[in-house]
Amino acid sequence: MLSENLSEKLQIRTLSIVLLGDFNPVIIQPFWLAQKKLIKEYEAESANVELVHNEVCRFDLGWVTFEITKRRFEMKTSNQAFFEPIKDLIISIFGYLSETPINSMGINHVFHILYSNDERYFEVGDNLVKFPIWDGIIEKPKLLAIEIIEPERTEEFPGSIRVRIEPSDQITPFGVAFRINDHYTINKSEDGRHGEIMNALKSNWQKSFERIDSLMTTLYGKL
Repeated sequence: MLSENLSEKLQIRTLSIVLLGDFNPVIIQPFWLAQKKLIKEYEAESANVELVHNEVCRFDLGWVTFEITKRRFEMKTSNQAFFEPIKDLIISIFGYLSETPINSMGINHVFHILYSNDERYFEVGDNLVKFPIWDGIIEKPKLLAIEIIEPERTEEFPGSIRVRIEPSDQITPFGVAFRINDHYTINKSEDGRHGEIMNALKSNWQKSFERIDSLMTTLYGKL
């Protein structure tokens, strides 16, 4: 759970689930989802379908957006009430498409934080980077973006944590985006065709939120 202080400053929280594997973009469309009873008929009828092509399918159901290519599947929402439903929906989708090879997954958390003024805003960068090393090289240096990775996680499913901090593209003028990728991969002995990644999603869903909320609360407190 996020700290009270952080929750007060949080303007937008976005969640996306990204799968990497071998997909057929033209299969997963609004009316296919409705046919399988995964969404309501009226949701399929009112969906904003941006593109349907052999290479990419992109549509918006109002509460979740889909973007599917031959190598990448993404569902995304900024409405926290639908975080749990998108997890359930993606598990149901690949229950029907159970033989789809999926080799990795990212549970991606994005926090858009609003700072009170430019002094506090630039202080975030000052706390993340040692600027004195730039003396005599760049005049008045400011941090544009930084990315940190924890390359190996010693748990049941191999993976990593990646944190990227940059100016928010949603909140201005003093918004900062904290983009945290909780990444999972299959073991080398697996082929991704037996629900390995869906099992990882089921067993790590709550852990991911606990892990990322704790990380974000600690990081925010140090900035």
